[in-house]
Amino acid sequence: MSEILVETDVLACYLTAPVAEPSVLRRLLESATCFTTFINAAELYALPRDDAERRTIERALFGIKILGASGRYAKTIGRILSSLVSPDAITPYRTAIIAAMCHEGRLPVVTDSHYDVYSRIPGMIVLQEHDVRQFSTPTALAGHIETLRTGMRR
Repeated sequence: MSEILVETDVLACYLTAPVAEPSVLRRLLESATCFTTFINAAELYALPRDDAERRTIERALFGIKILGASGRYAKTIGRILSSLVSPDAITPYRTAIIAAMCHEGRLPVVTDSHYDVYSRIPGMIVLQEHDVRQFSTPTALAGHIETLRTGMRR
């Protein structure tokens, strides 16, 4: 089965899209095992204003595997962090941690908001939402994701 990492912006689009509109997340869930990180989940859990919104987020994350941090990521995080330059002190750490998780897990990432920064990291495979929407069937999308994963190196 194909595997892919879903960034916070894609999860947020799913949460805010009209019910009748087919979301990128739904397409991905039909085509691949979807992962996100503890950072992405925490960003979502910081948003709810009440229990109903919190339950909506829990339902959205239900079919997604949430990756935690591991000491084995430290070297990769350090290598990626040293290559990132940003005036924002938080962004490089967030980016480096998530990118390291993608590298170590050989996971392409789907994002629009973070596309520019991830695409500058050597070895990262980054898809935008329009890349996902171009495939008409879950099987075609799954095949594309698996082809991308095969080309990733650790």
